[in-house]
Amino acid sequence: MTRFRKLDDPSRRTNRWLPATALLVLLALGACTRVAPHESPADVRFVTEDLDRFWEAWDAAEKAGDPAERAAIFQRMYLDPGTPGLRDWLKERIGSAERLVDTIDAHPDYYAQLRRQTPYAASAAEPVRAAFEELERRYPDAVFPDVYLLVGIMSSGGTTGPSGLLIGVEMYGRDADTPTHELDDWHMDVLTSMDALPHIIAHELVHYQQPHPWGRTTLLADVLREGSADFVAELISGRHINQHVHDWALPREAEIWARFEPLRDRKDGFHGFLYGGERPEGWPADVGYFLGYRIAQAYYERAEDPDRALAEILTLKGGDAERFLQESGYAERFDG
Repeated sequence: MTRFRKLDDPSRRTNRWLPATALLVLLALGACTRVAPHESPADVRFVTEDLDRFWEAWDAAEKAGDPAERAAIFQRMYLDPGTPGLRDWLKERIGSAERLVDTIDAHPDYYAQLRRQTPYAASAAEPVRAAFEELERRYPDAVFPDVYLLVGIMSSGGTTGPSGLLIGVEMYGRDADTPTHELDDWHMDVLTSMDALPHIIAHELVHYQQPHPWGRTTLLADVLREGSADFVAELISGRHINQHVHDWALPREAEIWARFEPLRDRKDGFHGFLYGGERPEGWPADVGYFLGYRIAQAYYERAEDPDRALAEILTLKGGDAERFLQESGYAERFDG
C-alpha cells in the first residue's frame, strides 16, 4: 500500500537487500536465509500457491467449531506447508495460527467474500512484470525479487522479506459488493480492490531497492521512504495506491506542511503521518505518503537528468533526508 497498521516501523525492517559483505555477516550470525533477487524481471516468480492452501484450510476449518481446532487446521494445512514467502509473512505479519483465526472470526463475512476475488490476483502478474521492466530500463542497478501473494490478518498490505516481496491480498478485497459491517474506521480508510495489486507490488519493489535505515530514523526520512516509493511506483506502473489521500491533501498542502515541519527531525514516533496511529480529526490515514510523494516529485521535476534523479530518489541521496529535502526546493513553496 503500503498500508501498515502500526506494524511497519522502519526500525523493524531488517530485510532489505544488503551488500554482499553485510549479508555474509548476517548469515554468519544465523539471522536469516536470504533468497537472492534476480537481475532480470523475466526471472521473477509470481507465487500464488499459498492462496490455494488458505482456501483448502478454510474448507477444512469450517467443519470444526472449536477455535483451537480451527487454528490447528490452519497451521497444518496453510502455514506449515507454506512457501518461503509465507514463512516470512508468518514471522513478520501474522504471528500465529491463533492470531489468524481470531482475525477471521472478527471479520468472517469479509474473509468469506475474498474467495470470489483471489482468482483475480494472478492477473496482476503481467502488469507487475511490465512495471519491473520499466524500473530496469530507468534504473539499471535494480534487482528483482520474487513476489508472493498471501493471506494475513488485515494489518499490512505488503512488505519485503528474505524471500522477496510479500503482499497481503486480504487488504485488496474490497469492491462494491463487499460487506463492510465488520470493518473499523481504519479498514474503511485503507482497504481497496484487487486492481491495486500491481501498484502496491511496484511500491514494495521500490522499498527493496532502498538502503536499509539501520536504527530509528527521523520522521522526515520515514515520510520520504514511503512517499518516494509511491512516486516511483507511479512512474513505473502508471499510478500509486494513495490517490484518495492525495485528493484530500492537495488543497490542504500548506496546512499539512505547517504541522509536519516542526516534527520532521523527531525520532520518537510517526505523529499521525504514517501507519495509522493517532492523527488529527478528519485526516485520512497516512498523509505522510502524500507529503513524501510531493517532495520526491519536486526533486524529480527540478532535476536536469531524470534518470540520475530517479537513482537519487531511490537512495535518498545516500540516506541524507535533510539534504534531499533542501535540494528538492519543496519547503520554499511555503516560505513567507
